[in-house]
Amino acid sequence: MIKKIIQIIIGVIALGFLIVIIKDNFFTDANTKSYNDGWDAYDKQQYEMAIFNFNHVDPVKKPDVLVGLGSSYLKIGDYKNAIQNLQKAYDIGYGKGTQDYEKVLISLGMSYSYSGDIQKGKQYLEKARQLGASNLDINFKILDSLEQNQKIK
Repeated sequence: MIKKIIQIIIGVIALGFLIVIIKDNFFTDANTKSYNDGWDAYDKQQYEMAIFNFNHVDPVKKPDVLVGLGSSYLKIGDYKNAIQNLQKAYDIGYGKGTQDYEKVLISLGMSYSYSGDIQKGKQYLEKARQLGASNLDINFKILDSLEQNQKIK
């Protein structure tokens, strides 16, 4: 009797897993799948894979994908694409009034700075500071260092 109950429980659990697998593979639209796969890759610091997946997501439906793209490009040193995506997120006001908005400002500021436009980078970091973003000291130290390097050249 116990053996039958255990078999039934295992069968129900297996059926549940099967339903989840079928739902994810056949009934999840490509936009949602790419979105989820992109954030999974981002969390695992697989930024190229994140970029690949995020580029298959409609940013109108999922505007936070612009931040994921911009941040991923920033992490791999592609500042032009980082700026392009983060600027779009900023322009639509993504996350305004939240810490996400501060992160957009900081990432955008650092992207501009690393690309060589230190003044524009400072502008975005100052905006983040005015909104109350903390722990910006390291960012401003990096900016100062980049500025000193530009003066030396």
